[in-house]
Amino acid sequence: MISKYSKGAIALHWLIAILVIANFVLASMAEDLPREAQGALMSPHKAIGISILFFSVLRLIWRLTNKPPALPTAIPAWQSTLGRIVHLLFYFLIIAVPFSGWLMASAHPQAPPVDFFGLFDATLPLEKSKALAGIGHEAHEILTKPLFILILLHIGAALKHQFADRIPFIQRMWP
Repeated sequence: MISKYSKGAIALHWLIAILVIANFVLASMAEDLPREAQGALMSPHKAIGISILFFSVLRLIWRLTNKPPALPTAIPAWQSTLGRIVHLLFYFLIIAVPFSGWLMASAHPQAPPVDFFGLFDATLPLEKSKALAGIGHEAHEILTKPLFILILLHIGAALKHQFADRIPFIQRMWP
């Protein structure tokens, strides 16, 4: 019998994963565009980022109130410890990356209001400040790289356990 995550944890995991990938794609596409054309991609990027932040906080609350399934006994202790560290870093980064972007967009003196999919203005109530926007920008840029690396490590480890170790690992988080 495979020890699976709860349906809520699975739903939040895949929702956040899809949103993070969508935001990587949007940001990458916008990067090489002229400044005027970037807005068409950055507006949904910002709204998706706020969604990631919301669902990540919800996922953290879920994780703190719902015990995850035990790891298969075939996983060595050092890999189990490394997995816990990676998951802690994930929780930090999937909250810090979108928050730093939101901070940057909200604090920048020339930035338009943060539009949440045309539903409402989601700008943080901050004093406009180039310095604060710069801090948000630097944090967003710096923290995105380790998030991307962790995603690759996470996928690689799951595939290794599933196919090289022949442990039914992916099924634990599969819908």
